[in-house]
Amino acid sequence: MTTPTPTGRRGLSLAWRIRLALVALVALTCAVLTGVATTTLQQSNEGRLRSMVTSDLLADTDAVGKTAMAHPEIRDTVALVVAVEWPNTTVSTHRLLLWVDRNTEDFGTAVEYAVVNEGGFTAKAARCAGPGVFEQFTTTTYSAGSSTHWTTACDDQVLGFSYYSTGEQAGGWLLVHGLDRALAGDPVPDLARTLLLASAVALVATLLVAGWLTELISRPLARAREMADEVASGDLGVRLPVEGADEVAGMSAAVNTMADRLTAQIDDLARANQVQRRFVADVAHELRTPTAALLASAESLAHPETRDEASGLVIPQLRRLAGLTEDLLEISRMDAGRAAVVPSQVDLVDLVREVVDETGRPVDVALSAPAELPVELDPARTRVVVRNLVANALQHGAPPVTVRVGEAVGEAVVSVTDAGPGVPPDLRERVFDRFTRGDEARHGASTGLGLAIARENARLLGGTLGLGADGTTFTLRLPATRGHAT
Repeated sequence: MTTPTPTGRRGLSLAWRIRLALVALVALTCAVLTGVATTTLQQSNEGRLRSMVTSDLLADTDAVGKTAMAHPEIRDTVALVVAVEWPNTTVSTHRLLLWVDRNTEDFGTAVEYAVVNEGGFTAKAARCAGPGVFEQFTTTTYSAGSSTHWTTACDDQVLGFSYYSTGEQAGGWLLVHGLDRALAGDPVPDLARTLLLASAVALVATLLVAGWLTELISRPLARAREMADEVASGDLGVRLPVEGADEVAGMSAAVNTMADRLTAQIDDLARANQVQRRFVADVAHELRTPTAALLASAESLAHPETRDEASGLVIPQLRRLAGLTEDLLEISRMDAGRAAVVPSQVDLVDLVREVVDETGRPVDVALSAPAELPVELDPARTRVVVRNLVANALQHGAPPVTVRVGEAVGEAVVSVTDAGPGVPPDLRERVFDRFTRGDEARHGASTGLGLAIARENARLLGGTLGLGADGTTFTLRLPATRGHAT
């Protein structure tokens, strides 16, 4: 498995990407708010201008109506302009008055009055009034003194139209007011400039705040990278400071936990490597002894005077070598996880009794057990454990050896006790380690693997194997799954 490395051109750092993202977000927000605010103000200002024009227009319409009702004979626009007592309205910058009847088709006879700005207002009113405006007035019957009005936007002006009916068939007065937007004042540009300035200030402030925030975020990440580099270079003692209870602190704690586990795994590997080297050395030593003895016996077989004695030494050494080989194979199967457990229903008392009988020294071994104890377990592996314990007591302890079989709370218990001095205190902590033997056993037939194999088998059976405080009693505890003896 290869470690991926960064490829391609070096881009922006994470801190700068976060800063730019925050600035872009604030810029977009400011743009949206500016657009919404200016649009809203523009619509509000449009309503204000139309309201101003309408107010002036209705005041003039009322004045025209009073004069028209008082002088119904007036049809001349100029005469009516002169006769009307115009109110003091100063908002509208352009004003038109026109008599409308069935013969009216355009604004040709309209009269401009109170004009502030010259510039073809009549033509603009005619264009913006829309087609069919006069047809509407001449084909619709209005009651005397009634009026109708509307407003519309026309280029840079707001126009207001008002029609006052005199009650005659298709006859009345049309007033048109116009208001220049520039003269009325437009707050939208000022607001847009203010918002743009505020947006610029907000962007600068965002950039500064983003720099501060990204520094807070990127600093632990930079420390984590430095820590990773130091760990990669071999320094396993470096750790990140954990400050606060936020996500960054959680990340730092997680990185420290990872480093602790990595250190523990490396320590475990180092210990396993040390155990492996010691195991190989012990195996080499154990193989050397019988091999050397066999070699010496083979050389003695070549001489007639030593042939009989040498032939008697070959068989014990071969047996010792075969036993060591079998123990090593069993250990390797356990280490590889290939040791199978095949449970069946057996009588634990009968199984232990068979093991005692197989020792060939029933006089030296006493069995204390109930009539039966049916349990479900792997008989082969249980037999290996009990055989190793009894053989160990006979070989390294002193008779009599007492084997007890009983039942505790949820457990089947087998204990083996001898009358010897027990395991030396300095060996009790590692008595179940591989190739651990006392001085008296160093030159005997023991391989130093029996108790190690026994404990591993106990573990496979779901139980435990331990040495008592007196150093003379080994106790096997197994789950007491009740069965029927077969």
